[in-house]
Amino acid sequence: MEFTPATKVVGLMGHPVAHSLSPSLHNHLYSSLGIDMVYHAFDVQPNQVEAAVNGFRALGFAGFNVTIPYKEVVYGLLQYIDDDARVMGAVNTIKMENGKLIGYNTDGQGFLQSLKQSGISVYGKKVIILGAGGAARSIGIAAAGEKPESITIVNRTFQRAEALVDTINHYKKKKLVRAAQKIPNDADIIINATRLGMWPNIEGNPLKGYTLDKHTVVCDIVYNPRETAMLQYAKSQSCRTKGGLDMLIGQGLRAVEIWIERPLPTSAWQIMIDAANQRQ
Repeated sequence: MEFTPATKVVGLMGHPVAHSLSPSLHNHLYSSLGIDMVYHAFDVQPNQVEAAVNGFRALGFAGFNVTIPYKEVVYGLLQYIDDDARVMGAVNTIKMENGKLIGYNTDGQGFLQSLKQSGISVYGKKVIILGAGGAARSIGIAAAGEKPESITIVNRTFQRAEALVDTINHYKKKKLVRAAQKIPNDADIIINATRLGMWPNIEGNPLKGYTLDKHTVVCDIVYNPRETAMLQYAKSQSCRTKGGLDMLIGQGLRAVEIWIERPLPTSAWQIMIDAANQRQ
């Protein structure tokens, strides 16, 4: 695909980002659909986040994604926050509009879309979310809107779990969510919303030593490696598993729609899947 001065520039800001599939997935999508845009990953040091955001704005980027550990950090650097992102307290997608930076969060809906692609529903289910950071908040709020039986936030720092519980319950106006330091033994769906097990520390497994019911669906938002130590462990106990690639695709497609201000064709999902498979 030929780039011109009119080509829109978007990208990914995080640390680290060398492992990211996003540039390959996005650029393949843009080329396939004739979208005049290019996507690049930027490894930004913690003390340079504000400078990077200002630089993206000065250079006229159309927008950019934000990944760990900056989804909450960038929140205070933007001129406007979408209502959903405001409740979530974290931003993963930023759009430049008339010189102003507008923050969105597509993580939660991206995760739910990934479940739906596999015929999995949280309706009436006991959902366990591991972690209490930005991804856990996004997934928790999105899942709470799908009428699960319950949601439990499990986090080593109990106060952070309680704070997230209060946020979701207040937003949904009912006591649907509770906090815990240990994983309950009656889960229907377990979601790792932390980076434990992510490359290069691939041995991390938040379920190590935990006995799983074979009917439990175990999900990981980590997509590198494709099958994390946690998912391997769950498979060894005959559980159905769901990796993080589909969530990456779901939230990424929504981000593109925000940047180009129009819906993508239904073929976009398979285009990104094909691009990911080419990278295996």
